[in-house]
Amino acid sequence: LSIPGINEKVKRPERITLEYYDRQGRKHTETFDGLLARVIQHEYDHIEGILFTDRLSPLKRKMLQRKLDKISRGQVAVDYKMKFPKAR
Repeated sequence: LSIPGINEKVKRPERITLEYYDRQGRKHTETFDGLLARVIQHEYDHIEGILFTDRLSPLKRKMLQRKLDKISRGQVAVDYKMKFPKAR
């Protein structure tokens, strides 16, 4: 969903340990693995302003550049609401 029509495999650790604070301010440490670990890492990247394409090799990004350019110009059909960059 992040970038319509582009799905690529991103290398990520299989297992992660996450420290966080709950609503009462108590610190927790939990370990996650598998799909949940991948989802947490993906969503954390969004918080940090990182898209999965930023994690691809330069060669892979170059191979996708034409598709990315079309998407940035709004020349893509999607089944969900999406904000496209404003034309320059």
